[in-house]
Amino acid sequence: MTQVQGFPYSIAGLDPAAGLRRMEGDVELYTALLRDFAATERDAARTIADALAHGDRAGATRRAHTVKGLAGTFGAVRLQPAAQALEVALRDDAAAGTVAELLASFEAALASLVDALEAGLPPEEAPEADYSSAIDRALLKQVCAELASLMGNWDVSARRLLDSHAPLLRAAFPDDFTQIHSALRDFDFESAAARLASACARADAPLGH
Repeated sequence: MTQVQGFPYSIAGLDPAAGLRRMEGDVELYTALLRDFAATERDAARTIADALAHGDRAGATRRAHTVKGLAGTFGAVRLQPAAQALEVALRDDAAAGTVAELLASFEAALASLVDALEAGLPPEEAPEADYSSAIDRALLKQVCAELASLMGNWDVSARRLLDSHAPLLRAAFPDDFTQIHSALRDFDFESAAARLASACARADAPLGH
């Protein structure tokens, strides 16, 4: 539980210095992604258990892999090794008893981190809600081109750019913004880029034009 300059929150099981290095020192982005992680991955252990109960070992392995990757990115020093051990056991078709033990350890580490994040992070500020203004087509094309470039380089700054122009992009891409945001939140840059390209084409702002 360590505090670093610019990140004043003490979160058990988190190494913010390591996480912030991967976020290029962007405290706001790091904090936002931690909040997203707590909201979207809190039930990951249950999801894995359900997948195993239905014989979907591949699905369980993918979810453990996702959490392992996010935990490593954020500097979750207790959760990352627990997720990695579970992923390896699932991938290598370990005995059911071994998997159950590792899943229990994973569940405990995940619950501990989520609880710490929810207790230690400040409440999220309400987003701007006015998306009714006319769309600035020139700005839209510029933002889309910058987003596409960042996504193509797997640059976490894409999330910051998306958030800073959320009203514009929500208005331009009412059917796609949430999916693009979700993909970036999960560091799925390929899906985010593909969705952005199709959204831009439908909005008559195709990339590269």
